[in-house]
Amino acid sequence: MIQIQNKFYSCVETRIQSQGEMYARFHLGTFFRGQALTVANALRRTLLGELPYLIVTKVHIDGVVHEFSSIPGVQESVLDILLNLKRLTFTISNKKFNIFSNSWLKTKVFLKIRGPAKVTAADLKLPPHLACVWPNHYIATLSSNAELACVLELAVVHPKQKISIAKNEVGSKNKIFGKVTNDVFEKGKGTESKKILTDSIEKNKKIFSLDTNYSPIRKVNYVIYELDSKKNSEYLVLEIVTDGSIEPKQALRFAFKQLTKLFYEFTQISKNVNC
Repeated sequence: MIQIQNKFYSCVETRIQSQGEMYARFHLGTFFRGQALTVANALRRTLLGELPYLIVTKVHIDGVVHEFSSIPGVQESVLDILLNLKRLTFTISNKKFNIFSNSWLKTKVFLKIRGPAKVTAADLKLPPHLACVWPNHYIATLSSNAELACVLELAVVHPKQKISIAKNEVGSKNKIFGKVTNDVFEKGKGTESKKILTDSIEKNKKIFSLDTNYSPIRKVNYVIYELDSKKNSEYLVLEIVTDGSIEPKQALRFAFKQLTKLFYEFTQISKNVNC
């Protein structure tokens, strides 16, 4: 527990749930009666609607020209594969970086596998700074002699950014698969993955743009308890569940910073207003 004067902040419980989801319960106080509800609502709305997230934004599947086609020897349709890829959750494994300080992050992930095989997230070729939250996440099933080759483009998305996802793009070699800046390639790794990329762009160049509407926060609940009836004080119990790409304490810290920045900006503006 961290306590400053009459304020306290503590993380009471943390645990990892199914499919890599992270749960945490926090206690915050002390508030005068009515303040806890104001703080809780502001935190909840910020957590659910303002956190950046790392997701798959574009997919290229070798030999596929539209989402309603099928791949020989692959059990799933292209549309099902795209939906499975969209549900992938990634996290930045390097502790020196986080999703909030790397708002510029864009990278590529590669997949090339021959059947018979059950394709999961563990088969993806990731750059060193990325990890998949749930390696057992299902992608597709391949029969004998079937092959699945994909290039996934990942990006950090901010909810307030306006990103056009209305239609699929037909990418050119320079536009979508131009200069490869992955750490994988910069460090001399992933030669096979680079070959997959080169082979893919020479064939059909259909790029599928995926929906970027997402939130790394699965759930936010709060309960307000009375602390001292004589002093009209209360405290807040806050429960946060994330998808595993970020920790609940990171999400809560970001929400505090966002609200502080918002109020501070109005404080500065108000100094120059004459009434």
